[in-house]
Amino acid sequence: MASPAATHLNFSTSSSISQSQRSSLRFGRNRTNFFYSTNQKRRSHSLKVVQSVLNNCKSNLNDNGANEEAKLLLERLYAQTQRLEEHVSKDPHFPQDVWLGLSLENLESDLQAALAVLKKKEEDLQDAERTILLERSQLNNAREKLEKQEEEITVAYRKQQELEDELKEANLNLVSQTRLIDELKLQIMEKDEGIAAVESALALKEDELKRMRADLAMKSEEAFKTNCELKSKSQLLTEANEVVKRQEVELQMLKKTVVEKEKEFELSVKLQKLEVERLEVVEKNLEKRTMEWLLAQEELKKTKKEASKKTVEMNKTVNDFNRVKKLLADVKSELVSSQKSLVSSRKKIEEQEDILERQMAELEEQKKGINAYMSSLKDAQIEVESERVKLRFIEAHNKELEGDLVKEKELTDELQQQLEREKSFLQQATEEKSLLQNELEHKRIEFEKTHKLLQDKASALVEAKLEIQHLKSKQVSLQLLLEEKDLEILDAQKKIQNLNQEIIELQTLMSSKEAQLDQTTAMLKEKDERVETMQNELNDTKLKISEAEAAVEHIVDLTNKLVISIKDGDEYDVLKLNENLSLNLQQQLFKKPTDNIRLQKKQLETELELTKESLRRKEMEILAAERALTVKDEELKTVQERLDGKEKEFEKMKEEMDEEGKHLREQYTLAQDNVGGDLAIERLQFEAAQLEVEAATSALQKLTDMSRDLLNKAGRSLEADIGSRSIRIQQHDDDNNGVNGIDNNNSRFNEVKVEVSRLSSLTEQLLKEAGIFLDAD
Repeated sequence: MASPAATHLNFSTSSSISQSQRSSLRFGRNRTNFFYSTNQKRRSHSLKVVQSVLNNCKSNLNDNGANEEAKLLLERLYAQTQRLEEHVSKDPHFPQDVWLGLSLENLESDLQAALAVLKKKEEDLQDAERTILLERSQLNNAREKLEKQEEEITVAYRKQQELEDELKEANLNLVSQTRLIDELKLQIMEKDEGIAAVESALALKEDELKRMRADLAMKSEEAFKTNCELKSKSQLLTEANEVVKRQEVELQMLKKTVVEKEKEFELSVKLQKLEVERLEVVEKNLEKRTMEWLLAQEELKKTKKEASKKTVEMNKTVNDFNRVKKLLADVKSELVSSQKSLVSSRKKIEEQEDILERQMAELEEQKKGINAYMSSLKDAQIEVESERVKLRFIEAHNKELEGDLVKEKELTDELQQQLEREKSFLQQATEEKSLLQNELEHKRIEFEKTHKLLQDKASALVEAKLEIQHLKSKQVSLQLLLEEKDLEILDAQKKIQNLNQEIIELQTLMSSKEAQLDQTTAMLKEKDERVETMQNELNDTKLKISEAEAAVEHIVDLTNKLVISIKDGDEYDVLKLNENLSLNLQQQLFKKPTDNIRLQKKQLETELELTKESLRRKEMEILAAERALTVKDEELKTVQERLDGKEKEFEKMKEEMDEEGKHLREQYTLAQDNVGGDLAIERLQFEAAQLEVEAATSALQKLTDMSRDLLNKAGRSLEADIGSRSIRIQQHDDDNNGVNGIDNNNSRFNEVKVEVSRLSSLTEQLLKEAGIFLDAD
């Protein structure tokens, strides 16, 4: 039964979105109508009346408050009945008469409220049908007005065609005039080019004359310089010849001195050889004398030895010895003198050798200088001869230059005559140019007049086109409005049908729910009776348990008595004990069901412990789910912050778009002063594009508002779910009564999971929408 309500909710959300889109489109079209209303106030008045009629009809169809209230009440009733059924099915032995009474009273009050809302809804539907009939009549009137406007548009279109034909003829005339003007301009350009060519040729010729004159002056100066150089070089040549003659005489004198020095050198070499031979002889004599002196010393040594032996003979040989000493002293003196003479002679020879070497080096240097001087003389002679050749060549070149100068003077005279002729031709060309310029000015004046006429006609044509386009756009907008109204009427009819079906379904639901209420009340009564019987049975079992306990105590007493009697040996007491034991055995038969009850109690206690443990686990899982919900809340907050940032960026973008639109309008006004015709069409295109941009911005704003509403709703639903879950957890802690708590926890945990998954899908959708906003930015 919940599926039609869900489908109806989805249908209502989609219809609200489509209505928001339509309202955005109407906003854009109203802006276009307001922009074009300045040109035609008379015609736009009727259209505005039609639009106001169409726009005022929406308020009656879009009131869905009563529908939502009825749906909420029915959903609340359905949820309460489900809870009742669950409690009744899960807790058959749990007495809650007071709570059931309160829930039944709440159900009755909710049913009465739902019936009242349904009655209001029926009244609203009747009012909506009346408004639809009124709107149809208004739409018929609007269609009649549109047909009248179409006739006016056809008349304006005919006028536009006539103006276009006139403009074509005027354009043809303008084209012919522009061709004539272009031909005149071409003639003037050709003559200007001829004059410029002649002027450039004259300028070139004048430049050539100047260059020729400058070349003549340079060449005359060069000839004068060459003459001066020739004279100076001839003087230098004479001086060089004299210097060469002097140097030849000096060379002959130097050659003679060199020959004499060579002869002296040869003589000195011969003398040196003789002295060397003499020194060799002296050295040989000295060697001989030294040998003799050494022999004499040996003999003296021998004599000294013999003197010790022969002292007698000493006296005889003293005289001989003195003589020998004198001879030795003479020999020594001669040796010393000969050595000194050798040393002195050697020094002299060495000095003479040094002098000779110096003289040889000087001679070689003089030879080198003479050879270099001879080569320089030869080079100077060659240079003198080359200079003589150059002088001859320069003299010939000077003669050629003098002939060229004469020829160039003749050429300059001829060029001056040509210049005078071309100047006269230039004067004639300038006079013709002035005449052509006067004709051009006359043609320009005529062209400006025709151009002004054309601009006036073009402006009239543009105004006509603007009026036609304005009327067409209004016609299209009104047709779209009519189509939207038709669609809205169809939607309203569908809504009425759906509401009728929902009313029928609600009536069937109400009847079924009443039957279910009767059944639940009967079931509750039966369950109360069962509870009473169970309580009676419990009381009986408690009595039996107390009796069994008393019997056990009695058996214990009897056993004690038996022990005492066995000791005493009383047979009478034994018989009594046997009778008592038989009675006790009969009572023990009644004790067996009490043992079964105890086992059931133990099982129930174990089950309760297990349920407590499972409840603790479920509580842990619920806490984890609540943590996940808090994480999702934080994510939603971050998404809200992002959306706020995106809205700020969107507002900045909108301001920039407005500034750009103002700038473009200013540029358009400046361009409109200079250009007509096609620019008016471009203006219309620009305004249409601007309107599209504004529509897109409004759509984006609506998307951001929708995302904000979704976030706020999600936050509220989260807070409500958390509060309800905390209340349920507290109630569950108070009611630890068996397996019903486990089932409730399972269902609640499943609900928590469903809510978490729903929140995750919501956050993903919001993140996707945030990504779309990023792309749009």
